[in-house]
Amino acid sequence: MKLVEVVRGVNTSDETVNLTAALVKGINKTPVILKKEIPGFIVTRIVRAIKNEAFFLLEQGVASFQDIDVACELGLNHPMGPFKLADLSGLDIQYNSMMEVYKQTNDPKDLPPKSLRERVERGGLGKKSGKGFYDYG
Repeated sequence: MKLVEVVRGVNTSDETVNLTAALVKGINKTPVILKKEIPGFIVTRIVRAIKNEAFFLLEQGVASFQDIDVACELGLNHPMGPFKLADLSGLDIQYNSMMEVYKQTNDPKDLPPKSLRERVERGGLGKKSGKGFYDYG
């Protein structure tokens, strides 16, 4: 990945941020500077929003997970759709991450969706188990 998110902490000096950004450039990567620390930083938060909408579309019967992936790949030029990405990173990781957000917010909209929960309960954890949304057998 060419991107490095450089996060300014409460006590981080401009000198430290600038030095870190220069180091990142020196290893042929591109820094983006977060002006303050937030859980998940930039990319993870944006991916989470896309993933949540993808699950909503699936659970509302709007489209299959395969078609949602194709739409994101061809329509947004993403290297892989949200369900392929979830399979790659592990459905258990996705599930646990969503549960952690829910524990912080107590908002039912942050609970893992049924389609994810059922797969995890059946042991379908994605690529690492051979089956998730897709079958890798």
